[in-house]
Amino acid sequence: MAERTLGVTLTKTMSGDETEDLVIGSLTNIGELKIDGEEIEVTTLDSDGGYREYIPGFRDAGEISLEGILNDDETLSKLIALQGTGSIEEYTIETTSGATLVFNAFVKSAGHTAFEIDGVRGYTGTLRISGAPVFTGVSASA
Repeated sequence: MAERTLGVTLTKTMSGDETEDLVIGSLTNIGELKIDGEEIEVTTLDSDGGYREYIPGFRDAGEISLEGILNDDETLSKLIALQGTGSIEEYTIETTSGATLVFNAFVKSAGHTAFEIDGVRGYTGTLRISGAPVFTGVSASA
Protein backbone atom coordinates (compact mmCIF):
# COMPACT_ATOMS: atom_id res chain seq x y z
CA MET A 1 0.00 0.00 0.00
CA ALA A 2 1.27 3.46 -0.83
CA GLU A 3 2.55 5.61 2.00
CA ARG A 4 1.83 9.32 2.35
CA THR A 5 4.76 11.66 2.67
CA LEU A 6 3.21 13.94 5.29
CA GLY A 7 4.91 13.35 8.61
CA VAL A 8 8.36 12.51 7.17
CA THR A 9 11.12 14.01 9.32
CA LEU A 10 14.78 14.90 8.87
CA THR A 11 16.98 14.95 11.96
CA LYS A 12 20.68 15.64 12.48
CA THR A 13 22.04 13.47 15.27
CA MET A 14 23.67 15.47 18.06
CA SER A 15 27.47 15.54 18.10
CA GLY A 16 30.26 17.30 19.95
CA ASP A 17 28.91 19.49 22.74
CA GLU A 18 25.33 19.53 21.40
CA THR A 19 22.74 18.44 23.94
CA GLU A 20 19.97 17.33 21.57
CA ASP A 21 19.30 16.24 18.02
CA LEU A 22 18.46 18.95 15.50
CA VAL A 23 15.10 18.42 13.80
CA ILE A 24 15.19 20.27 10.50
CA GLY A 25 11.59 21.44 10.50
CA SER A 26 8.94 22.93 8.24
CA LEU A 27 10.25 21.03 5.24
CA THR A 28 8.15 21.08 2.08
CA ASN A 29 10.48 18.89 0.03
CA ILE A 30 13.25 16.38 0.70
CA GLY A 31 14.86 15.49 -2.61
CA GLU A 32 15.39 12.01 -3.92
CA LEU A 33 18.20 9.67 -2.98
CA LYS A 34 19.77 8.14 -6.05
CA ILE A 35 22.77 5.86 -5.71
CA ASP A 36 24.84 5.78 -8.87
CA GLY A 37 27.66 3.40 -9.69
CA GLU A 38 30.74 3.96 -11.78
CA GLU A 39 31.75 1.43 -14.35
CA ILE A 40 35.24 0.26 -15.19
CA GLU A 41 35.88 -1.09 -18.65
CA VAL A 42 37.82 -4.36 -18.61
CA THR A 43 37.62 -5.29 -22.30
CA THR A 44 40.72 -7.11 -23.47
CA LEU A 45 42.02 -8.01 -26.90
CA ASP A 46 40.76 -11.56 -26.39
CA SER A 47 37.31 -10.62 -25.02
CA ASP A 48 34.64 -12.86 -26.45
CA GLY A 49 31.77 -11.79 -28.71
CA GLY A 50 32.82 -8.33 -29.82
CA TYR A 51 31.24 -6.59 -26.82
CA ARG A 52 32.90 -4.35 -24.27
CA GLU A 53 33.09 -5.78 -20.77
CA TYR A 54 32.64 -3.90 -17.49
CA ILE A 55 32.90 -4.38 -13.76
CA PRO A 56 31.32 -2.13 -11.13
CA GLY A 57 33.39 0.67 -9.64
CA PHE A 58 32.74 2.94 -6.70
CA ARG A 59 29.17 3.97 -5.85
CA ASP A 60 28.07 7.51 -5.09
CA ALA A 61 24.98 8.32 -3.03
CA GLY A 62 24.93 11.89 -4.32
CA GLU A 63 23.10 14.78 -2.72
CA ILE A 64 19.75 15.38 -1.10
CA SER A 65 18.11 18.75 -1.67
CA LEU A 66 15.96 20.42 0.98
CA GLU A 67 13.23 23.05 0.78
CA GLY A 68 11.24 24.45 3.64
CA ILE A 69 9.21 27.30 5.05
CA LEU A 70 11.02 29.70 7.37
CA ASN A 71 8.81 30.02 10.44
CA ASP A 72 11.76 31.56 12.27
CA ASP A 73 15.41 32.11 11.46
CA GLU A 74 16.75 29.35 13.73
CA THR A 75 16.70 26.50 11.18
CA LEU A 76 18.41 28.57 8.49
CA SER A 77 20.97 29.88 11.00
CA LYS A 78 21.86 26.35 12.06
CA LEU A 79 22.12 25.11 8.46
CA ILE A 80 24.38 28.04 7.53
CA ALA A 81 26.54 27.37 10.61
CA LEU A 82 26.83 23.69 9.65
CA GLN A 83 27.73 24.68 6.10
CA GLY A 84 30.47 26.90 7.50
CA THR A 85 32.04 24.10 9.52
CA GLY A 86 32.09 21.57 6.70
CA SER A 87 31.66 18.84 9.29
CA ILE A 88 30.27 15.46 8.30
CA GLU A 89 27.30 14.65 10.52
CA GLU A 90 24.78 11.82 10.81
CA TYR A 91 21.29 12.51 9.45
CA THR A 92 18.12 10.39 9.59
CA ILE A 93 15.06 10.59 7.38
CA GLU A 94 12.15 8.79 9.03
CA THR A 95 8.88 8.00 7.29
CA THR A 96 5.45 7.76 8.86
CA SER A 97 5.68 3.94 8.77
CA GLY A 98 8.91 4.04 10.79
CA ALA A 99 11.27 3.20 7.91
CA THR A 100 14.56 5.11 8.17
CA LEU A 101 17.35 6.26 5.91
CA VAL A 102 20.51 7.04 7.91
CA PHE A 103 23.48 8.68 6.22
CA ASN A 104 26.53 10.83 6.88
CA ALA A 105 26.63 14.16 5.06
CA PHE A 106 27.87 17.71 5.13
CA VAL A 107 25.79 20.79 4.35
CA LYS A 108 26.96 21.70 0.87
CA SER A 109 24.67 24.72 0.53
CA ALA A 110 22.16 26.65 2.62
CA GLY A 111 20.23 29.83 1.96
CA HIS A 112 16.86 31.52 1.80
CA THR A 113 14.48 31.59 -1.14
CA ALA A 114 13.54 34.72 -3.05
CA PHE A 115 11.43 37.38 -1.36
CA GLU A 116 8.24 37.64 -3.43
CA ILE A 117 5.07 39.70 -3.09
CA ASP A 118 2.79 36.66 -2.82
CA GLY A 119 5.47 34.37 -1.43
CA VAL A 120 6.37 32.90 1.91
CA ARG A 121 9.85 33.10 3.40
CA GLY A 122 11.57 29.86 2.69
CA TYR A 123 14.93 28.15 2.84
CA THR A 124 16.85 25.67 0.75
CA GLY A 125 19.81 23.46 1.36
CA THR A 126 21.78 20.57 -0.04
CA LEU A 127 23.23 17.67 1.93
CA ARG A 128 26.19 15.93 0.24
CA ILE A 129 26.22 12.30 1.31
CA SER A 130 29.56 10.79 2.31
CA GLY A 131 29.75 7.00 2.36
CA ALA A 132 26.99 4.42 2.22
CA PRO A 133 23.46 5.29 3.36
CA VAL A 134 21.60 2.64 5.37
CA PHE A 135 17.92 2.05 4.66
CA THR A 136 15.89 0.14 7.24
CA GLY A 137 12.42 -0.75 6.06
CA VAL A 138 9.48 -1.82 8.13
CA SER A 139 8.22 -5.32 7.42
CA ALA A 140 4.50 -5.89 7.14
CA SER A 141 3.02 -7.63 10.17
CA ALA A 142 1.27 -10.93 9.65
